[in-house]
Amino acid sequence: MTELGRIEGGVETPMRDGVRLRGDLWRPPSPSPAVVFRTPYGRRQISSDTLHPQHCLAGGFAALVQDTRGRFDSGGEWRAVMWEQEAEDTYDTVEWAAAQPWCDGNVFLAGTSYLGIVAWLGAALRPPHLRGIAAAMTTGAVADVHDTGGALRLDHLVGWLAYMAADWLGRQGPDADPALVAKVAALIHDPERAMLRLPLADMPELDLPGFPIRVGDLLDGRVRALPDWDHAAVEVPVLSVTGWYDVYATATIRGHLEMRRLRPDLRHELIVGPWAHTGALTHLQGEVNFGVAASAAAARLPAQHLGFFRRCVDGPDESAPVRYFLMGADKWHAAERWPADAAGHVLHLTGPAVPGGPPGRLTAAPGTAAPDGYVHDPADPVPSRGGRVLHLGRLTPGPLDLGRTATRPDVLLYLGDVLTEDTDVIGRVRLRLTFATEAADADVMARLVDGLPDGRLLPVCEGVVRLSHRDGPDTPVPRGEPVRLEIDLGHTAQRFRTGHRIGLMLSSSNFPHYDRNQGSGQPAATAEPGTPSTQSVHYGTSVLLLGDVVEP
Repeated sequence: MTELGRIEGGVETPMRDGVRLRGDLWRPPSPSPAVVFRTPYGRRQISSDTLHPQHCLAGGFAALVQDTRGRFDSGGEWRAVMWEQEAEDTYDTVEWAAAQPWCDGNVFLAGTSYLGIVAWLGAALRPPHLRGIAAAMTTGAVADVHDTGGALRLDHLVGWLAYMAADWLGRQGPDADPALVAKVAALIHDPERAMLRLPLADMPELDLPGFPIRVGDLLDGRVRALPDWDHAAVEVPVLSVTGWYDVYATATIRGHLEMRRLRPDLRHELIVGPWAHTGALTHLQGEVNFGVAASAAAARLPAQHLGFFRRCVDGPDESAPVRYFLMGADKWHAAERWPADAAGHVLHLTGPAVPGGPPGRLTAAPGTAAPDGYVHDPADPVPSRGGRVLHLGRLTPGPLDLGRTATRPDVLLYLGDVLTEDTDVIGRVRLRLTFATEAADADVMARLVDGLPDGRLLPVCEGVVRLSHRDGPDTPVPRGEPVRLEIDLGHTAQRFRTGHRIGLMLSSSNFPHYDRNQGSGQPAATAEPGTPSTQSVHYGTSVLLLGDVVEP
């Protein structure tokens, strides 16, 4: 029987400042390319279906799975936000691995979310022996500001802090303060109660003496929750992986497109499935079964990673660099570029649209109806349901029916005609909207939905703009005067099938996925409770752009 290799635990890697980081090494019998995973969550707890170290070993690659600085068995001091240090440690780990007798000198970086961000950061420092990175479901600070339109991913932020606090307390063992343990446990059990309190910066559930992060520091920007890196500094091929219901889907695809623009001489690849930002990339998402072929296992996602690594060493082959799952058709497609060739569509919003009642229309010609409005009450926000949300708190991502949401008096729904043939929307989705508010500030949440014949409304993609950030921070908001907005709903690949209807939902809240805009114009961290305000949508110039379209 041929030996696959061996596993060595507690392998030490020295950093430039003398700190030693520890990891587990999976290595074949002879020198081979090495794949490095660097994680703050425990090196023996990698749960993403994208790629595991055992896949690497079975494919003839070595794999080093390392605890990041100050985490678990690694030395040094852990700080929750230490992106510059992570970049340097990644560089040092790549170069150390390349010099080991079990490595043939070719090293790759891989991982999902935090691990993928670390891969980008390390690659931007240009380690000489790095041959490529496979970064799944990632974003940076500038990209996230674009995708959130000035709003805050509140549930995401609080959920991550709660789990980091639980880990911090757990590592104190029996010395942990029972009162703090109970406080964090209550936050994890019921995070929404904490997020409803105002001002957000004074959240008592995260007032933990000794904990290295304060929620107010993150909310007001004193501490960077996310890093940035110079894409132009990354001089190796990149495999980008995401899912249509990943919170970082748009940022991941934008990163792929940026690398294609900056380094067209390199082969950059993209894989997008119908997945959310979770470890298990299955064919069951939300309330939809996309078919067994949709899962990461059936799509042979780990093998796709290893094939990418081989192409980085041996040279490109005839395979297409882009693979995406077309929802609705429930099939994988290959393409030479993203977005793949597909007809675009322009749909104009027309009224009347009754809040919580009969929908407006999406039509080929502009409408001339009077404006339609609704009242936004920050004390009674539209609840988050499905779509591109994170599951750290109590939210569930993916395609979940929004029919009940559409009946609320602070939601406007627009539907196109019943389709007489299958209609594919492939690529970027944008909404150009003329909108007014009587408040000092307001949000616009836009969701593209698939209207099924049975009445269900399933989310496809979504975007948000905070009026005070529509042209950058602190943009003036003229009370009661219509302003032109462009809302980026990100990218998608959706087949709206015969008998379905293309739909658009508008609201001014999506809580707790985003913080509640109190309408006062005060900073989100310190805003006091606001009052209800009237918002209005104006027709004639409000238009939904689906895919690659000629600008109207």
